[in-house]
Amino acid sequence: MDSTRDNELGARREQGPEALVALSQLALDRMEQGVCVYDADNRIVLFNQRYLSLFDLSAEIVRIGTSYREVLAHSASRGNFPESELDALYSARIAQIAGGKPFRTEQRLASGLVMSLELKPLPGGGWMTICDDVSRLARLEAELHVQTERSQHALANMSHGLIMYDADSRVVVCNERFLKLYNLDPDIVKPGVAHGTAIEHWLSRGNMAGMSAEEFHVTRLEDVRARKAKTLLVMRYDGRMVQAVSRFLPDGGWVTVHEDVTERLQYEETLRQQNFILDAALENMAHGLAFYDSDMRLRVCNTTYRKIYLLSPEETRPGTHLGELIERSMANGAFASEYSPQQILEAARARIASRDCSPMRRRMSNDTVISVRYCALAEGGFVATYEDITEREHAVEELSEQYRRFDAALNNMSQGLCMLDSSLRVIVCNRRYIEMYGLSPELVKPGVSMREIMEHSCAIGIHPNMTGAKLYADYVERLREGEHTLHRHLSDGRIIKLNHKRMEHGGWVVTYEDVTERHKAQARVAHMARHDSLTDLPNRTLFREKMGEGLNQVAIAGGAMAVLCFDLDNFKTVNDRLGHAAGDRLLRWVAARLKENVGEHDTVARLGGDEFAVLQRGPQPQSAEKLARRLVEIIGHPPPLESQAIHVGVSVGIAIAPDHGLDADELMKCADLALYQAKAKGRGAYQLFEPEMEEEARSRHALEHDLRGALESNQFHLVFQPQVQLESSELTGFEALLRWKHPSRGFVSPAEFIPIAEENGLIVPIGEWVLRTACTTAASWPDVTVAVNLSPVQFRFRGLVTLVTSALAEAGLPPQRLELEVTETALLDDSEATIEILHQLRALGVRVSLDDFGVGYSSLSYLRKFPFDRIKIDRSFVGTLGESPESVAIVRTIASLGSVLGVETTAEGVETEEQLDFVRECGCTAVQGYYFGKPCPAAEVGRTIETLNAVRRVA
Repeated sequence: MDSTRDNELGARREQGPEALVALSQLALDRMEQGVCVYDADNRIVLFNQRYLSLFDLSAEIVRIGTSYREVLAHSASRGNFPESELDALYSARIAQIAGGKPFRTEQRLASGLVMSLELKPLPGGGWMTICDDVSRLARLEAELHVQTERSQHALANMSHGLIMYDADSRVVVCNERFLKLYNLDPDIVKPGVAHGTAIEHWLSRGNMAGMSAEEFHVTRLEDVRARKAKTLLVMRYDGRMVQAVSRFLPDGGWVTVHEDVTERLQYEETLRQQNFILDAALENMAHGLAFYDSDMRLRVCNTTYRKIYLLSPEETRPGTHLGELIERSMANGAFASEYSPQQILEAARARIASRDCSPMRRRMSNDTVISVRYCALAEGGFVATYEDITEREHAVEELSEQYRRFDAALNNMSQGLCMLDSSLRVIVCNRRYIEMYGLSPELVKPGVSMREIMEHSCAIGIHPNMTGAKLYADYVERLREGEHTLHRHLSDGRIIKLNHKRMEHGGWVVTYEDVTERHKAQARVAHMARHDSLTDLPNRTLFREKMGEGLNQVAIAGGAMAVLCFDLDNFKTVNDRLGHAAGDRLLRWVAARLKENVGEHDTVARLGGDEFAVLQRGPQPQSAEKLARRLVEIIGHPPPLESQAIHVGVSVGIAIAPDHGLDADELMKCADLALYQAKAKGRGAYQLFEPEMEEEARSRHALEHDLRGALESNQFHLVFQPQVQLESSELTGFEALLRWKHPSRGFVSPAEFIPIAEENGLIVPIGEWVLRTACTTAASWPDVTVAVNLSPVQFRFRGLVTLVTSALAEAGLPPQRLELEVTETALLDDSEATIEILHQLRALGVRVSLDDFGVGYSSLSYLRKFPFDRIKIDRSFVGTLGESPESVAIVRTIASLGSVLGVETTAEGVETEEQLDFVRECGCTAVQGYYFGKPCPAAEVGRTIETLNAVRRVA
């Protein structure tokens, strides 16, 4: 007998994987649960008969190779769910499967059965679904759902603030709840904003993290590098506590969820412990599975089975007899029984022999209840499944407890409730309903008609301008329409929402909810959607609506309307120097000045950032120009911020309808072109649109296009103008000047293309080319300097110091032979950061000069903050020395200032001997201009040096 069985087992082993698959299929077909396995392409590779029977599926359609979508389509055709839901259900399931994590769901079939579905990803790709009939529990839960329906409203309105950062610590997205939670400005905290900036603004709103912005930023970056989830408790600006939970993403970013936990803090420890217990329970929920051969010897089992019976992997090796497993598990204390292990084994053998698959209940030592099933296989052996049904056993008891809880909740619910029979008489109502309407408890009792209640409520003045008869007639008419919701506006200003639901056996359930605050909030939200949150001015959306209305009136009734577009000058500097809070105050001040100076029927809007606009009716363009002049003057003199004087102004572009069009987009384009022209004037000005501006814009765009290819096409070259010391007539160096020779335009003036390059950022690569070329050229000269101009834009390029170092090293030029010229504009943009860069350049040994001194925003503070090697006096003063006493005074003053500070002063634009004598008399130490030489190509520098040296020897 034993040899025969050994031969059979040997034959099965020789059959290879096919035999094991067949055995696995036999085991699956005898499971109580339905099982279906899909490959990575969502096609069936394995399923059991229980899966087909649970969903009434045809084996002709559901077979190996059938796609998941085909299975769902077939299931829908069987009536398991509406076919109209096929696409949505398929997409949702595939998305969840793609998430790579197991999940559970339930499905109610047309037959009334409720199926529990557990979907799990497989290690090698693909996934499996395990289905079970949980109809009884589902019915209990359905009953529970009826009782909990009224509590769902509160849960549905719960929301958390959320903000997500990418791997570069920049905002990806944040929701409105987050911004409102901390009173943040959406124009500051928005996608693309750096984490440090967001934190600074967050702290500036009065929120506290217990540390500085820098510490908070550094700590967060350390958390990101460590990639560990973190929970932080912070204090909001109003003293409320918020819990911020951060999770780190695979791509290096992180997401933080913010929840107001002020009221929960006292229960935090208890809740944490409960959550720990719940997590532990959830992590251990699963079915145990074991497969035995015909000799009742274990072939394979899963980890859950071992955990249930307290068995180690060594104790559950393949080949171990079931009797031995029972003995070991009892010895290990998994469960105790009044029966011996041998009796339990014989009972199992009897069930297998009789093919009895009914479940057996086994109570474990840890008080859990396990449902055990033995399912015999046709070719011998059997499959045993072990399911923890503890929760199911306690479901009825827990449901009863829930009934008691929800009864208490109903008696204390915040909503009013009234149940009416088919004759509209009260069956039952709660205290909240009576209190909400201020009704008499003596009147509102079971049996009273709704007509009597309404007559009573009108008599006490609840419903303004309404009689009880009219109110009741309208009410009955509405009920004939079926289930519905209506709103009552009471005399005291409250709004009550009435929701009517039919009862199964006739009559109505009516709930009453005070939605006054909700309606007010909705009105506020509607206002916010069309107004700027910072200034409360109309936003771009409302502005465009008003513009459309105004243009329609102009088209129909005639007249004129002006569009004025405003842009603050130097606003970025205010933000950078004084912070966004100060910038916000400035914007609110500007908004107030705009509202004060426009007409009653004009519209003022904030379009975004520092952009404002005005719609103005009246005689045009006179009215618009008058308003623009007044506002340029007013806004050009703002009050101090943070006890510091600020330099801002406003540029204005004006377009008129119908002169410049009746289309809103066209009119805004005209105003923007005029605004650009106003800024080109030097800012702090206004400009009326002129048709030729469009052609200028197109020409400028074409020039910008050509400029982008000029560097790559070698269209740039440098010329060099000599610089001479006055006292000795010695040549001290050359200034490198950029020239552009366009293949078709010819020579393009730097005054024309440099501003364009600075606006679009091309000045950075162009400036690098100028610096490297100038250093390489100067390396072959005698011991004289080369001066290179730096654009303010280059100072915003973080690699400027590295670039200068690299250019000097590659050219082999000593640092003291390089002089970098900066303008006051560069210092104005961000003086502190620029001064720091200048100190770093000075540390290299490079000379630094202040160019065009005396024009623009001249400030002696720059000379105090940084010891410049040279001050260059702008050519506009030198050119008018013989005509303007003011120019003579300015040149004398600058030269005297340089002498006091020990700084060289160079006069630019010296072209005549008379001008040379003037600047020498004024005290200048050096000159530059056509008198000593025009700018020459690099090839002619040697001849220029010889000429000037010869002149010096003669002199």
